[in-house]
Amino acid sequence: MTRAMTFRDDLKTAGLLAGAFAVLGATTVPLLLPMAPAEARQLPLPVPLFSLALALQVLVIYGLLALAGLRLARRRGLEPAPLLSALWTGRRPGPVVRPLAIALGIGLACGLFLVATIVLIQRLAPRTLPQILHPPSFGAALLASAAASIGEEILCRLFLLSVLLRILPASRAGVAAAVGLSALAFGALHAPGWVFLFGGLRSVPPASWIWLIGLNGLVGTAFALLYLRFGIGGAVAGHFGTDLVWHALSRLWSGGL
Repeated sequence: MTRAMTFRDDLKTAGLLAGAFAVLGATTVPLLLPMAPAEARQLPLPVPLFSLALALQVLVIYGLLALAGLRLARRRGLEPAPLLSALWTGRRPGPVVRPLAIALGIGLACGLFLVATIVLIQRLAPRTLPQILHPPSFGAALLASAAASIGEEILCRLFLLSVLLRILPASRAGVAAAVGLSALAFGALHAPGWVFLFGGLRSVPPASWIWLIGLNGLVGTAFALLYLRFGIGGAVAGHFGTDLVWHALSRLWSGGL
């Protein structure tokens, strides 16, 4: 027997999403430490305890963000997580494989676009890119891609885009503005990492901000449209497909670009 969605159902969805991000993020930390400067490797706790503390913080913070996004999306008349909602309520989930396959395919295409664009930039203006663009190993790249695809989609699509859709007019222009603003925010979200890779804010070439905001904004727009069409699962699948090509698979045929 099916029933309507409840607050408890959304709480379970939020906990599942945030929990997956917490586990993947904590697992990735030890693999990413080698690419950090020496001073940044001096953690206040042993690595296992640091990873555990990080996982608990992520679970709480991103769980609250996911829960808020789920509730806001429903008030806007959207179904933000159709597969998980069907699981809790006993409804038939509808097609699952095809939407996720479409989203993953779009993500893979976005990844190929990023690889081709960065190769072109490296040939025309190599000094506008940092020397290190990817995690230090294939395993780290794969885990980091999975973690980012969940965490960033919770923050930028499930939460931020749902907030924007809630406060902006329910029109095509309002939806377009929400998608655009969330995509720009997604690009800006990568700024701290960009500064880190260049070794400081003063070392970042002005032109590199165009690549950072522009390229991330374009793929962020694709993820936002996938969220609107297929829910958070589609956005995560698209994001993972992009990072899979960009961070992981590109290492196999080009030595990491």
